[in-house]
Amino acid sequence: MLQKKFKEKYNDGCIKIFKLLQLLYENKAEYDDVMAIFSGDEPDAEKQHVTLNKFLNTLKVFGMKVQKTNKKFVTQNMPFSLKFDVDDLKSINIFSEITKQLPSGKTKINLEEFIQFMESRFDSNALLLFNNIKSNDNTDYTFYYSNLREQIEQCEKLCQIGFKIRLVYLYNGEKVSTYCNTKQVIYDNKKAYLRIFKINEKEVEDIPVTDIISYEQLPTQKSEVDTGKTVIFRLKGRLAKAYNLKENEYIGEYGEDGSIVVVNKNEPIDALLQRLMRYDYDCIIERPATVRNKMIQFINDTLKNYE
Repeated sequence: MLQKKFKEKYNDGCIKIFKLLQLLYENKAEYDDVMAIFSGDEPDAEKQHVTLNKFLNTLKVFGMKVQKTNKKFVTQNMPFSLKFDVDDLKSINIFSEITKQLPSGKTKINLEEFIQFMESRFDSNALLLFNNIKSNDNTDYTFYYSNLREQIEQCEKLCQIGFKIRLVYLYNGEKVSTYCNTKQVIYDNKKAYLRIFKINEKEVEDIPVTDIISYEQLPTQKSEVDTGKTVIFRLKGRLAKAYNLKENEYIGEYGEDGSIVVVNKNEPIDALLQRLMRYDYDCIIERPATVRNKMIQFINDTLKNYE
């Protein structure tokens, strides 16, 4: 009987340590969630803290450095690590420094959590080399998005609004007005865009934050799920064999001639068309007709530049 109780206690302790490790691994070790692991069979709050400290000391034995900051437990390392070469560490450093230049908002928070997640996988050598790279990096990163700070902060606030928006912005030099749901701020090549879902057109569009003229909050709440346009295009020849599907795509059909039919959902239409234009004769947009016609217009506008 005593051996059985010992095994049950041992198993229970293993489960708790693995739950704690999972929260630390996912960077989700909020104070209340951690304490919930130890409160199930111990109602006394003081004893819960004693038990928690025992488990944290156990992690220290295995070389883990766990600390509590802002009602959250975070680890500076894990009992296992990933291999990083010099180029990897330089890239993470650049990513980290550019993230510091972003205005406060959801995007910055997510990136900071991702960087912390990566750094926790450094072994001792990688950590030493990474700190050396940081201390010797004299690059000025302040120009990244610094001139867009005010517009980005405003767009981040718009994304938090739970209501539909009437947005006025510039498109090809002309004012455009649309009713939309704001989604998120997108960063690309030192530019920032507000991603919206255009309600009437049922399209996703990325608008440069510098092109936004005005907005008006409407009394109608925005929907939780936006179903955008589905674009179907066929790829032929060598492209059909070498094409890598995007996150929002799947193959709908294999042709007898070796072609493939790709189903694309919710990608911003302008960005999709610019990408498909590079595929030249090996790509045909089959439907919808509105997108097909817009591609024709894109091609005609491009050809005018060479007349």
